[in-house]
Amino acid sequence: MDGVYVEENGIYQIDLRAALWSKGNLHTVYECIGNILSDVDFIAETDNTILLIEYKNTDIENTQNPEALDEKVSNGKLYDRIVNKYYGSVFYLMACARQKPIHYIFILESRLFMESKQRKKAEYSIIKRLPFELQKIPEVSRSLIRQLEKNTRAVDLLKFGYRYSSKISL
Repeated sequence: MDGVYVEENGIYQIDLRAALWSKGNLHTVYECIGNILSDVDFIAETDNTILLIEYKNTDIENTQNPEALDEKVSNGKLYDRIVNKYYGSVFYLMACARQKPIHYIFILESRLFMESKQRKKAEYSIIKRLPFELQKIPEVSRSLIRQLEKNTRAVDLLKFGYRYSSKISL
């Protein structure tokens, strides 16, 4: 189904059919051209904004290498990846002339991330590397990022009119 995408572990899906435009496999585009840019899992365009959605979950059974993801959460390397995914995805959006304000939604479900100290560290680390301050200088003429939705649970996507649920078997 166009607009319905499955995350990398094959357990959850997101239904973006209500979006004006969506993309769920940008990494395959980048791989085909030999590009090293990172990308978010899903992109959706609404009437007023573009949503960049990144989903990570170490708490599901048979997740791909949960120890490695937990380690990246602990040592902060995950935050580098999250920031790189923003920039790689925005580069694609700019190349496609998509000009709306951007909301970056980062969903991380991990036992390690439940401590408020760890969440605050992640928030600070990610926000300071996103272009919130850059877009304030006079020569930058467009909005680069409007908001980072952090610690977002999957159900919060409902406020944007999208459904994220267990994969439906056909």
